[in-house]
Amino acid sequence: MATTMNTRALSTSTKRTIHEEEAARGFSSVGSLAVRVAGWVPTRVDLRFAGTPQQQLGLSLGTVLVYMATHLTAHQIAEKWAAAAPAARVLSQSLPRDRRPALSSGPWLVSAMVRFAGAPTVTTDVMTSQPGRDVPTLLRVQVGPVTWELADAVAYTSMLNAWRVAADLLEARADAASVRAS
Repeated sequence: MATTMNTRALSTSTKRTIHEEEAARGFSSVGSLAVRVAGWVPTRVDLRFAGTPQQQLGLSLGTVLVYMATHLTAHQIAEKWAAAAPAARVLSQSLPRDRRPALSSGPWLVSAMVRFAGAPTVTTDVMTSQPGRDVPTLLRVQVGPVTWELADAVAYTSMLNAWRVAADLLEARADAASVRAS
């Protein structure tokens, strides 16, 4: 006869001991996420609880959903993204459709949700195309743990516009809140 354990019946000290034992065995977390994009990236901006301490902006960038609460976070990311414009000049205007399959690494679709706060680190660099490989020159923009690898100017521009909309919307809400407070 098998014995089952009811976690509700466990005492607090037993639960703590089990948690400590699990923590001692190992740890896992997502340290980074890479997303390759080409062409127009579908974007969407949603603002919830505007002007309250619970204010939250959701920015969908293709398969990645980013949450943030302050205009400073969105503004810094938009600014750094815009600063990558000189590096984006090396990208083709629009990657031809027949070259886009080279960007995928499998038949799966992954979505991610990330929350940015404060001032996430934003870095950019260009990954030049290598002879004998189908992968085109890519602009790599890393925002915190998320790395976007952009294959063409259309992808860069659509995502830059989305970051600017997010920054402008949060800034307008911050300005309106400060006017009401004074």
